[in-house]
Amino acid sequence: MNLDRLLGGPGWRRQLRTTKFIAYFHLVEACGKPGCPVCRCLRESTFRSLDALLYEQVTDPATRGVLDQSWGFCAWHAGMSKEVQNAGLGIAIIYQDLLGQVRERLTASRRELAGSPVVRGWRRLFRRHEPVALVRARAIRKRCPLCHLVGSAEVSYLHTLLEYGEDPEFDRAYGRSAGLCLPHLILALASHPGHRGVAPLLVRTVGKLDQLAKELRGFIDKHDYRKHAPFSDEEAASWTDALGFLVGDPGLFGNEILRSGRPLGSAPALPSRPEEKPTELPSGPLEERFQALAFEKERFEQRLRELMKQLGDESSRAAALHYRLWVTTEDRKVLEMNLAGEQAASRTWETVVQDLRAEIAELKRRLAKYEPPPEHAA
Repeated sequence: MNLDRLLGGPGWRRQLRTTKFIAYFHLVEACGKPGCPVCRCLRESTFRSLDALLYEQVTDPATRGVLDQSWGFCAWHAGMSKEVQNAGLGIAIIYQDLLGQVRERLTASRRELAGSPVVRGWRRLFRRHEPVALVRARAIRKRCPLCHLVGSAEVSYLHTLLEYGEDPEFDRAYGRSAGLCLPHLILALASHPGHRGVAPLLVRTVGKLDQLAKELRGFIDKHDYRKHAPFSDEEAASWTDALGFLVGDPGLFGNEILRSGRPLGSAPALPSRPEEKPTELPSGPLEERFQALAFEKERFEQRLRELMKQLGDESSRAAALHYRLWVTTEDRKVLEMNLAGEQAASRTWETVVQDLRAEIAELKRRLAKYEPPPEHAA
């Protein structure tokens, strides 16, 4: 049997080159939300990693060793930890040890400063000052381990976006999104300059920038006091969309990684459990077939979720129409009952009128036959 025909065409072999094909579905889902889809995927993935670390790996010696070397989390991930539900205990356990280490270094620095001789006069100009223990330790500390996970995921998402940019399902989803932010666009161009997906990505980006410029013009023009037209939703959000395009996610591109000049992914990785390691490409025809079928299964499940959502929306609209039909039917019944009552009353009054007319006719007949008595003589 032809394996290409069984799996829907020769394109399945290209799909196998992406080891983390689940990134495809994360990107499709993120395209339906505001902002850069890669920024959103990275924020959500690092949030899940942080949640798992604080819930499952706080007492793991290897994890604690990495966190000791990095002095805990960077400012971005430390702030994000406040968003994790029930994170207080894990943070307290980790940072209790870190604060103890800082106190030891402070004590060592105080001893160094107390033991150094006091140099006066012109000799201070030629004395070489060595940094104290706290400064030395800070200079050699490792970077935030969660930033390493962000860097690995970023490479995967950008490669997936370029690899499946021409996929019809992804193309529709990406067309509804805000598109890549400028930092991620530059990173995609720098990482994959000759990729076939670069040119279509640039064309889409230019089109989205033209639309954003149009919305910004409308937002600016409608601030004129002589114009009273309301802002559209797109115009009202245009200035924040412009900020998001130029700078990306403030946590991702505003943390210590950017300030230090070190690329993403240069920090030591957190030890992961065996099931959390990236899935390697299987070898052999049966394993390849299984991998391709798993990919198709994920695609069908994603499509099924979309159809179920559409079905839910249509069901809600149908229920609303049924309710309106029921209300209209009840109103019709009330009107029919009122009409029947009015018709019955009308028939009753018609009978009364006919009886009155008959009585008037009888009185007229009797009056015509009536002869007045003769007048008595005087």
